[in-house]
Amino acid sequence: MKTELLINKLKEEVQLATGCTEPVAVALAVAHAYRLVGGEVKAIKLVVSSNVFKNAKAVGIPGAERTGVAMAALLAVSMMRPKLDLTIFSSLRKKEVAKALLLEETVDLQVEVDYTFPPVRIEVLVNTDRGRAKAIISKKHTGLVYLEKNNEILLDQREEANEAQASREFLLSNYSLEDILEASLRLDPEAISFLLEGIEVNVKVALAGLKLNSGLKIGHMWNNLNRKGLLGRELTMEIAKYTAAACDARMSGLELPVMSSAGSGNHGLIAIIPLALVAREFDSSRKDLIYALAISHLVTIYIKEEIGRLSPLCGCSVAAGAGVGAGITYLLQGNMEQMVTTIKNVMASLAGMVCDGGKVGCALKLCISATTAWWNALLALEGLAVPSGNGIVADDLQQSITNLRRLNSEGMKDVDRVVISILGAADQQTKAGNCLSWN
Repeated sequence: MKTELLINKLKEEVQLATGCTEPVAVALAVAHAYRLVGGEVKAIKLVVSSNVFKNAKAVGIPGAERTGVAMAALLAVSMMRPKLDLTIFSSLRKKEVAKALLLEETVDLQVEVDYTFPPVRIEVLVNTDRGRAKAIISKKHTGLVYLEKNNEILLDQREEANEAQASREFLLSNYSLEDILEASLRLDPEAISFLLEGIEVNVKVALAGLKLNSGLKIGHMWNNLNRKGLLGRELTMEIAKYTAAACDARMSGLELPVMSSAGSGNHGLIAIIPLALVAREFDSSRKDLIYALAISHLVTIYIKEEIGRLSPLCGCSVAAGAGVGAGITYLLQGNMEQMVTTIKNVMASLAGMVCDGGKVGCALKLCISATTAWWNALLALEGLAVPSGNGIVADDLQQSITNLRRLNSEGMKDVDRVVISILGAADQQTKAGNCLSWN
C-alpha cells in the first residue's frame, strides 16, 4: 500500500464543515442545480435517502435558527455566492435567511423520502422563470455526480454510468484494518501534521458549547453539577463534558466550523477532542499525537466504509468511538494487539446504539461514546478483552467488523423507516414540519 494513498484519503475525509453535513449536502445539491439557471424560483422537488432526511430533520442550520430539508433547500437558492463545499452555510447572511423565509410562502416545494436510495443520495429538480435544472449528490456529502440543464446533460458520473471510475476508487476496506493501522505508523508525521488543525477547531467549538444558552444547555448544567459537588474534574468527566458541549453547540446551529471525519462533523468531534484532552493530561509528544489522530480518523473511515456513510447504527459510537479508542490506546503507549482489543471492546459496548437522526440530543450519545472509548482503552491496556462469541465479537477483528456490518444491514434494515414514521407522527401532534410524501 502506497503511503500517499493514505495521506490523500485523510485529506479527502478530514475536512472543515459548518453545520450538520446532511442539510449541508441538501443545500449543495440545490445550489449546484440553481446556479445553472438562476432567476426566480417557482418550484423545487427533492428526493432524498431516509438517512439524509432523518439527519436533517431536527438539526439546527447555522445562522438560520431553523431545521429541515426544505429550509436547507430554500437557503441554497437565496444565497448570493454560496461556497460549494461543506462550509456552504458559513457565509449565510441575515438578508438571505429573510429571503428564504419569504420563499417558503411562494415556492412549490416537495420533499420525498426514497427508502431504496443508498445512504447518501439527494436528487433535486429546480424550476425557475429561466428554465429547469437537475443535480444529484451521491455516496458522499459533496459527491456531485449528475447535472442537467433544460434537458441537456452536463455531467454524468453516476455509478451506473461510470462503473470503471468507481472501481478505481481507493478504499481502506479493501485491506484489513490491522494492515491500515500498521501502514499509518509508517507515514511521515509531518506529511499528516495538518490533522493537528482539527484540535484547535473542535476544542474551540467545545469551549463555545460550554457557554451556550441554547440546545440542551449542557455546559450550564455541567457547571451547576460541579457547583453542587456531584461531578469530579478527573479526565473521564473532562472528556464527557467537552465532547458533549461541542456536539450541543454544533447541533444547535452554532456558526462555527468543525473538523469532520468520514463526512460527519460529530464523528470529527469524537475522533479528535478526547485525544486532545488525553495528550494534554499525559504530556504526549507532538509526533505521538499526530499518529494517534491518524489512527483515530482511519479507523473511523474504515468502519464507515463497511457499514455505510450513513447508517441505522450510530456511527459516532461504533466507528468514531472505536477510532478514538484506538488512538487513545496508542497515545498511552499501547501496542497493536491492545489497539485491536480496544476496537473490539468498543464495538461490543456500543453496537446497539441506533441513529435516530441529527439533533441536540446527539450530545448525550457523543458523551457516552467518547467516555466508553476512553474506558475501553484503559481496560485493553490492562488486558481486558471481550471474549469471542460474546455477541458480535469474534477472535478476528475483521470477522468482528463483518458481524457489525451484518447487524447494521440485515438486523436494522427497517430502523430508518420506523424512525421517520415516528418523526412524522411527532409533526402531526405538534402541527409542525414540512409537507412530505413517503415512498
